[in-house]
Amino acid sequence: MKRKLSMLLICFMVFSLPLTPAFAADLGYYDEPYRNQIHFSPEANWMNDPNGMVYYKGEYHLFYQYHPYGTKWGPMHWGHAVSKDLIHWKHLPIALYPDENGQIFSGSAVIDWNNTAGFGKEAMVAIFTHSGDNGQVQSIAYSLDRGRTWTKYEGNPVMPDPPISDWRDPKVFWHEDSRQWVMSLAAANKVMLYTSPNLKQWTYASEFGEDNGIQANSVDTTSYAMSSQEGGSFTYEGDITLNKKNGREGSGGLVFRADKNAKNGYVVSLDAKNDVVTLNKNVDGSNTEIASKSLTLGTSSTYNVQVDVYGHDIQVFIDNQSVIKETDTEFDYGYYGLTAWNSTASFRNVNFKNTSNFATNLSNWTAVTGRWEDTMEGKSGTSADDAFIISGKTGDNFIYNAIIDLSEGGDETGSLVFRTDADAKNGYMTSIDALNDKVKIVKMEDGNKTVLAETTVTLDTYQSHDLKVSTFGTNIKMYLDGNLIHDIDDATFLSGHFGLHLLHSSAIFQDVQLGRNIMTDEKEIINHDFETGDLTGWTVTQGDTFSNDHVSSEATYWGGPFGHEGNYHLWGYSKLHEGDEATGELHSSYFKLSGSGEINLLLGAGDDGDNTYVSLVRAADDQELIRQANIKFNEEKYSKYVWDASKYIGEVLYIKVVDHAKDGYGHINVDDVNVYNEGTISDKVDQVAKEPEKTDMKQSGLLTDWSAVSGQWIPSTNGSIGGVWECPTLVELPVDGDPSKRKWVLQVSINDGAPAGGSGMQYFVGSFDGKTFKNENTSDKVLWTDYGADFYAAVDWSGVEGKKGEKYWLGWMSNWKYANDTPTSTWRSSTTLPRKMELTQTTKGLRLKQTPISLKSIRDRGDRISYTNKMISGNSHLLSNLSEDTFELIALFDVSDTKATEFGFKIREGGEQYTTVGYDVYNEQLFVDRTHSGDFDYGSSVVGKHEGPLQAKNGTVKLQVIVDRSAVEVFGNDGTTVITDQIFADSASKGLKIYSKGGNVKLKSLDLYPLKSVWKEKNSSFKSNLSGWTIVNGNWADTIHGKQGQSKGDAFIVSKVTGRNFVYEANINVPDTDSHPGNSEKDLIDNSIGAGSLVFRSDLTAKNSYAANVDIKNNIVKLIKFVDGTGYEIATYNNDGKLDLQPNTDYHLKVEAQGDITKVYLNNKLVIDTKDQTYKEGNFGLNVWDTTAFFNEVKVKLKHKDE
Repeated sequence: MKRKLSMLLICFMVFSLPLTPAFAADLGYYDEPYRNQIHFSPEANWMNDPNGMVYYKGEYHLFYQYHPYGTKWGPMHWGHAVSKDLIHWKHLPIALYPDENGQIFSGSAVIDWNNTAGFGKEAMVAIFTHSGDNGQVQSIAYSLDRGRTWTKYEGNPVMPDPPISDWRDPKVFWHEDSRQWVMSLAAANKVMLYTSPNLKQWTYASEFGEDNGIQANSVDTTSYAMSSQEGGSFTYEGDITLNKKNGREGSGGLVFRADKNAKNGYVVSLDAKNDVVTLNKNVDGSNTEIASKSLTLGTSSTYNVQVDVYGHDIQVFIDNQSVIKETDTEFDYGYYGLTAWNSTASFRNVNFKNTSNFATNLSNWTAVTGRWEDTMEGKSGTSADDAFIISGKTGDNFIYNAIIDLSEGGDETGSLVFRTDADAKNGYMTSIDALNDKVKIVKMEDGNKTVLAETTVTLDTYQSHDLKVSTFGTNIKMYLDGNLIHDIDDATFLSGHFGLHLLHSSAIFQDVQLGRNIMTDEKEIINHDFETGDLTGWTVTQGDTFSNDHVSSEATYWGGPFGHEGNYHLWGYSKLHEGDEATGELHSSYFKLSGSGEINLLLGAGDDGDNTYVSLVRAADDQELIRQANIKFNEEKYSKYVWDASKYIGEVLYIKVVDHAKDGYGHINVDDVNVYNEGTISDKVDQVAKEPEKTDMKQSGLLTDWSAVSGQWIPSTNGSIGGVWECPTLVELPVDGDPSKRKWVLQVSINDGAPAGGSGMQYFVGSFDGKTFKNENTSDKVLWTDYGADFYAAVDWSGVEGKKGEKYWLGWMSNWKYANDTPTSTWRSSTTLPRKMELTQTTKGLRLKQTPISLKSIRDRGDRISYTNKMISGNSHLLSNLSEDTFELIALFDVSDTKATEFGFKIREGGEQYTTVGYDVYNEQLFVDRTHSGDFDYGSSVVGKHEGPLQAKNGTVKLQVIVDRSAVEVFGNDGTTVITDQIFADSASKGLKIYSKGGNVKLKSLDLYPLKSVWKEKNSSFKSNLSGWTIVNGNWADTIHGKQGQSKGDAFIVSKVTGRNFVYEANINVPDTDSHPGNSEKDLIDNSIGAGSLVFRSDLTAKNSYAANVDIKNNIVKLIKFVDGTGYEIATYNNDGKLDLQPNTDYHLKVEAQGDITKVYLNNKLVIDTKDQTYKEGNFGLNVWDTTAFFNEVKVKLKHKDE
């Protein structure tokens, strides 16, 4: 809050703002369009997660994430309401406010019956996440007056030092068996469990989530992750789950015989969108189909994919059934990998077993002479004479090397062949003659051999030797075991094939690799500091997260200065390129490392070392030598890192910048990369930045060492990892109403990736011993809590359960994909109805069962509609006379011998609008289709039809449908399947129809109850003798604090009441929940503190009127005249600069108007007494300027003419 501005600036801001009227009747308390009548919603402003739900002394407490200064997500507080029956709610003031530790994120509350924390008898203790400068930490507060007032613990945070940036939403309960408090805490893609004896000291116990698999997480791109393990002939298999995310049905598959970047290699892919299995090959990044097989592939299903490769023969099996068998000679050896396209496919239990292991990046080998075969040791050759095998690969300037083992006997001569023709008649070879201890370079012309260079070297015939040749133009260099042996020039052959050779012997060639021979004398990389203002000198090799737009001259970000060098830097976040969602890779120019070998650079942003990093790479073979992530701080600001790369002096290298991350801080910032330094290497060398550890080469086993080369890859988890895990709750539930049979259920919200798209909830059933939760299902089993789009962050009430051990809970009824944009007016979001939660045994295992709390008290039994034993055919008129927007419907259908393929209801019907609640008989699916529910756009990520599995029970299907003005909750077969959705139909769309398709269905029974509003009996806390309010602009709502006005700039609401001479008065309060009157710079919340006004003698547009205001921001009381929307100051009062107006204070403002005389009183003191004849009579109203303000006790007393 900045409270002091110059008067000149204030006058300009206040009086120059044009009004844009958007007239709407102030419809009264809880009667706005889309305002739910039986679901809880805040009186005004933004709400999301339910928090701190606890039962104490006859009251169900509902705290919730609340932003009191707007209708979009903002700085979080804990709102508060209580209920005695879980149906009718009483609003209470805000419970918890932000402080120096940050905003108040989600959490829970308990009653400390045994006073373990020492706060007092039966203290209500809130455990919540503080989100601030120190990250997300856990804190506590307590109340000794039934939650009405709160004291934050002086030792907060009780859990500092977050191990991960997303570390939040503590849910705490008392575990009687272990006599301790237990906390479940969300941590990105897992739940961390902690224990405590006293709510203050917490000990890590265990965690649940990751399952040693890996998952793709990219949109509209092909993603690859590669293993360090390689194979030639082998069996390669894995379990692939084709997860559906936000309506996307992509593909997942196995990669083999590939290079490190998967630009070359084979790919077997399961395409769920097109129901096909394909065998493809990538050649220099271009994909070609080899074979395909149509196969029905279900999303959220797991398939075992196995590839058997021998020589050039490739056979593909799906769930042990052969689907493809082909021959291809393109690749002979390479890395194992994974791939996905537009998919969140998960990969588990990925194994390989090599049957041959000739390691090479060359392919299309053809034996010219001799006998050659691939073995587990490498390429084995045997011949009594010259034996050649030639690859299909050709080249001119290169580095070519191999390990040669001559221990098999004979004359022991092995050679690398290069720049040769396909018949090995013309070209060169470098040879090791172990029998004669000779190392030589030989030229072949028409089959005749000429020795170009020869030297004597002692060679051990029982030792493997590393032979390497490098060429550039006419120059040929030969190395043996790392030592330069020959350096000659010959121009006879400048390009050709590569091959192997042996003479009068048996030999094994292994690790035969071809690399680039790049020559440069450059000591520095081009544009190392981006001071050209673009990516000059740098090359984008993939993706769109690096572009000229990302080279920025911005000096500051939302948290302060970047701290970069010079004018420009590479800022990995750009709104022009999808922000954090963009991914990609960037390469510098080549350089030859010189000087001391020190490299230093600046890095900022995300600390995800697997997906955002900078590395030093050898140009010849693209081998990463050093990798560096921004491990110091997870923030935009730059930190300096120093590498000791002295062991690579003289090599040609380049810098690689990688961003495969998404979501929060899913980018990387880079600046001032200095690769040439002289003198002593800094003693601040980063010890984490070092050469990646070499993985031991195996011939079989489980693969877990995946490295992302394109797209984002994350660890797979139990269930679904569509996004960040939030709001976990661990509860013990009875099975089928038997309190002696209980199981533990871990509920987790995920954002995003739910079945309807966007955010949702999943659960796990298992056991808990006080420290560890164990899932009794396989990790790929996904159990959805609710199949609709609008059920999130649900948690249970602490301190209460049903007679049989059932728990009660509710969730936030919205979806993060569109929550900020729903078409409500002065508020956003509702909760679901409270539900009873238990487990039930099904044919597929234990499943969650949810039923709404009883609505008997609000059923309108006088208008009840009931039917029994009706045959439904087509679009029935059975319910055509009904017109309701808030009702409960319970229907039982007999499907034992129905011919119908589908049946159900069309609710909120009118014109072309309707929402279908139905049952798909053939596929046994309950569904809600809101495609035609209204004009609101839910976005492309959320599908229109939401489906959940529902088997008939004893030949019947039961539907309980609860409809509110902007909500529908559907409970199938007593809550074994639930679908919750928001719908935004026109207010006139109140029709209801019952239908069937494909045949008749018997309706055994139907009961329909109109439901009474739980709000209509309540009166607004706004006290006024004015009426007929019309909103001109801004947000206006009735709250427990009075009439709330909210706007950036001026906003007006006008009453139909008019007056000429009068006394007009009100109490005005400008709230500031993070106020530091003595030092506003300490404020953590950037809420505007402005002015509240009494408007009088106004027209209905408020463009022509008077306004007397209390301006908290500028410590002044003003009388303003508006003429055609422009304000003019008539008189002011600031007590000679001594007036000290404070937020969170009631100010009584009174206006007396008599003829052309206007008097203004502040707290009953006359502060303005002036004359103006412009307006004689008009309407009364209220105004806010650039603030949120409350008005109450708004009263007018009209005077007679002569008074």
